[in-house]
Amino acid sequence: MSSVTGELAGRPTPLGSLAALRRAWLGIDKNPAAIAFTATPVGTAVVIAAFLIALGASLKVSLPTLALTAVTLAAIAIVPARRIAIICGASIFFFVMRPFRISGWQTLTDQLAPALSALPAAAVLPAVALSFLAIAFAVLATMRRWPQSAAARRPVLSLILGWFGLLAAAMWAPPGTPAHALLWILTGVSISSLWYLAYAAIDLKGKAQMPVAARASFMRPFWGGSAIPIGKSFGYLSRFDARNEDELATTRLKGLKLAVWAAILSGLLFAAETVLYEAGPLVPLHDAVLAHAGERSLGTGLNWAIVVTNYFLDLVIIAVWGHVIVATVRMCGWRIPRNTVNPLASRTLAEFWNRYFFYFKELLVDLFFYPAFLRYFKGHTKLRIAFATFCAAGLGNFLYHFMRETYVFATADILDVIWIFQSAIFYTAVLAAGLIVSQWRGRKAKPEDGFFAYHVWPRLNVMAFFCFLKIFDDISGEGTLLERAAFTASLFGG
Repeated sequence: MSSVTGELAGRPTPLGSLAALRRAWLGIDKNPAAIAFTATPVGTAVVIAAFLIALGASLKVSLPTLALTAVTLAAIAIVPARRIAIICGASIFFFVMRPFRISGWQTLTDQLAPALSALPAAAVLPAVALSFLAIAFAVLATMRRWPQSAAARRPVLSLILGWFGLLAAAMWAPPGTPAHALLWILTGVSISSLWYLAYAAIDLKGKAQMPVAARASFMRPFWGGSAIPIGKSFGYLSRFDARNEDELATTRLKGLKLAVWAAILSGLLFAAETVLYEAGPLVPLHDAVLAHAGERSLGTGLNWAIVVTNYFLDLVIIAVWGHVIVATVRMCGWRIPRNTVNPLASRTLAEFWNRYFFYFKELLVDLFFYPAFLRYFKGHTKLRIAFATFCAAGLGNFLYHFMRETYVFATADILDVIWIFQSAIFYTAVLAAGLIVSQWRGRKAKPEDGFFAYHVWPRLNVMAFFCFLKIFDDISGEGTLLERAAFTASLFGG
């Protein structure tokens, strides 16, 4: 009997087996056998195939994009020496096929189609996209040829001013003419890739050697995403390049792990939204704000639940989206940082922003914070940091969203639609103020202050700040600033 009991006791339980499997999976990128297998042609093919399955399961990639990703990764695996050329070619193809990253610009293009009836409809967008790539090449070549020119010394400011000049030309062109339609389409294509061009221009000053044509082709990497450059530029990617076969295999395994995690999170997100929104009593935050404005409030209790739920679901949405893109970049051999890394661990507002949306934070810091920090108020440390923070989280943040949504000016007078940005102005101003105050605070919590004071209270403060701030994170034009403020006040009985 004792021998049988001992034998049973030695058998792993189902939970124990699952725990062991989880440990093995999480450590797969450190497993010498797994790394050695992945470095072989067969292993590479298996990992790429598994990655594509996970990518499809994430539900964040369309079938055409999945097919392009498969072809590109296969080509890189077969001809690794031509990786940059393959990625440039795939990115140009992706850019020409999908020149817009904001649906409003595509809708506007459809509305402007009658003015272009004399031109082949299927050729208009690809032609405009290729024209933008030619402009990007000319801009970068000019900056490289004359590095001491005003444009080359202040590339971000020059590009923003140039884009606003293009916007002004589109707004002043006679409506209903081909020039009016083409200028607006070019404006939309440009803003979808302007920040990639800004990074490419900054890269010209760096050490990474890259032909201008390659930099100009990197206006929309084939791995997709929004107008926010995840991966930034070839110069940035080169800092995370695999230096040998083992590092490449490890990087691909990390990409596979991240893609699988994205698929799992996507499934959990779908289940949560189904249970909470479709089967449950909750509605999306935007709908709750409009319901309250229409005197159909769901009640204080439900509105509180909606605000908190929106906070957590938004974290998952951003995580899945970013994981899919970063995983694809890693499959190409660059072990870049994740876009979202445990934001719930944040004890300060700045730390949250860094953990929540790393590459958008990087965009604001690289293109707005550092230029302001290096130029202004050098003799006043606190004012210098505060002003640079305002330029990034306030001005830069608002500019990004404002420029992205300027298609609304194509079909309406400025005064009729400018009001839709009031919530965005408030959102970015409060965010900037919150970050500045957070930086100015003297003493921060320390471990010796106790568990609650160090681990719990700071995180609750961060969560509360962004829970309420998200109420104003909207540029749809539905729900005014006052209506959103009234909804916020109603949570406290106002």
